Amino acid sequence: MPKQSTNLYPAPFLYAWLAILALSPLPLASNRPWSMNLLCLLIFMLAFCLAAYSMLKSISPIKPLYPHRVSIGLLAFVALWSTCQTIMLPSGIIETLSPAAADLYAGADLVHFSLSLDPAETKRLALFSWCLGLFFVMTILLADSSRRVRTVFMVIVYGGVFQALYGSFMTLSGLEYGFFMKKTAYLGRATGTFVNRNHLAGYLEMCLAVGIGLMVGSLHRTTAAGWRAKLGQGIDTLLGPKMRLRVFLALMVIALVLTRSRMGNSAFFIALPACGVLFMAVRRKLHKGALVLIVSLMLVDFFIVGQWFGFEEVVDRLENTSTETETRDEVIRDTWRMLQEYPLTGTGLGTYYSAFPQFQGPDVRGFYDHAHNDYLEFAVELGLIGFLPLAALVLLSLYQAIRTMARRHDSLARGVAFAATMGMISLLIHSLVDFNLHIPANALMFITMLAFASISVILPRDGSRNPKRKAKGEKQ
Repeated sequence: MPKQSTNLYPAPFLYAWLAILALSPLPLASNRPWSMNLLCLLIFMLAFCLAAYSMLKSISPIKPLYPHRVSIGLLAFVALWSTCQTIMLPSGIIETLSPAAADLYAGADLVHFSLSLDPAETKRLALFSWCLGLFFVMTILLADSSRRVRTVFMVIVYGGVFQALYGSFMTLSGLEYGFFMKKTAYLGRATGTFVNRNHLAGYLEMCLAVGIGLMVGSLHRTTAAGWRAKLGQGIDTLLGPKMRLRVFLALMVIALVLTRSRMGNSAFFIALPACGVLFMAVRRKLHKGALVLIVSLMLVDFFIVGQWFGFEEVVDRLENTSTETETRDEVIRDTWRMLQEYPLTGTGLGTYYSAFPQFQGPDVRGFYDHAHNDYLEFAVELGLIGFLPLAALVLLSLYQAIRTMARRHDSLARGVAFAATMGMISLLIHSLVDFNLHIPANALMFITMLAFASISVILPRDGSRNPKRKAKGEKQ
């Protein structure tokens, strides 16, 4: 008699979810109106099918979602607030909430305005915000077993390997094609199917974190007795069944180096040892397997792969960076002035490109559609009302992942938490000087990292039929 599945929803829904996640980077990272709209359509279609199936089978998703209610509530609040920014309000209310916006509308012969300076663009991105929230919820519902989590993680790794191979081949061969078109920028730099090399680097950072999390999750749980057993465990870790995954990680590191992204490479090589130290610190013991893994990854990636594929060029770019050659400092200065003018309600999600020229200093040349600092850009666009819940969501997810690494004994749960922590920290470092979180494919992957941080808390052990009791009872 076949074993009955304990998953809430059948596998085809998971495969559809995986297809959306895996395909989102292909059409220019979904960073075009048509590709973002297609991404939103696919997410809404899958959500509708899940809802219809739930009604047909009398399945209530409330119980599995209840442990994640705070994270879901924060996401919903941000999406709701971005939607509220597009509502037409009487001028008196606008004057109270956003005096700077009221001054801007002063010359217009209208009595109703929106908080957003570009309501059409804010509506488009508010729709995407709801999609991210739905994707978070679907991740919780569909990745509800250890086996499914492993499947999801391997698909993410395969997606990273595809981008790595494609980007590296186009760069090393000189063909220089992006997504079905000849590249006109970043020649000699790996971009994959992304437009910007820095955004490919951000995507690879998260895929690498997932791969390393898988390796952490497969570390031996028991200490070997005797030097022969220890040697066997070490060989199994470095050269055994995990070797294929190790090769995949090396391929992604090669592509990361070939992007020549300064902060992308810096963020990865800072986050890896930092999370390794954090992992051992919260476990309150020196985990030899984790130590060997982290050190081997650093040695192979940094000294061998990096030297073969031009890591010194990234170092040269870092050393030659100066305030004379970079204008991002001035952009941040002018963006800070924007935040002081629109502190509470913001200029509207997605309006940075249209609002910034009013504050752009004479020493800043060119057109800036993004601030090259996700923190400031979100604060300016959403205001403190929308930015603070968003920041709280990220901090909550980090706390959940770190708590899982500290409290749970299940190796896969710790590996998932490690992957989520490293993926979040790496991209948060990168976001100091870039706008990865404004790229749909990367935003979707980042939301997935947040979801897995939450999942790691209650992820059932292999074969467990009662995930809550198993997870909560591991360490009191």
